[in-house]
Amino acid sequence: MESGWVPDNTQAGLQQENWSPGEPQPSFWTGLEVEKKDIVIPVTTFRCPNCGYLESYAIPQSQNGVLVSGTSSSQRQRTAMLIALGVMALLIAFGVALLIRVR
Repeated sequence: MESGWVPDNTQAGLQQENWSPGEPQPSFWTGLEVEKKDIVIPVTTFRCPNCGYLESYAIPQSQNGVLVSGTSSSQRQRTAMLIALGVMALLIAFGVALLIRVR
């Protein structure tokens, strides 16, 4: 089996799939809300090069004995939304400044 990963296509682009404990809750803005955001484990997928069979595992990664978790897709979506709102605010401010300057 060879190691790989399954991309999660979001508005922020391709991200690595993650596993979170508990049940997802519906959210108006982000689709689903994750209960325990601090516990997120990246999903690693293994593929058989002969038959193409896939097996996915949520394997906690460690650095120097300390477990490292990823970022949930809801956190990525929230970050992307905040960046988009900031860009929109800058564009509106720039447009208003141009309108004031033309008069």
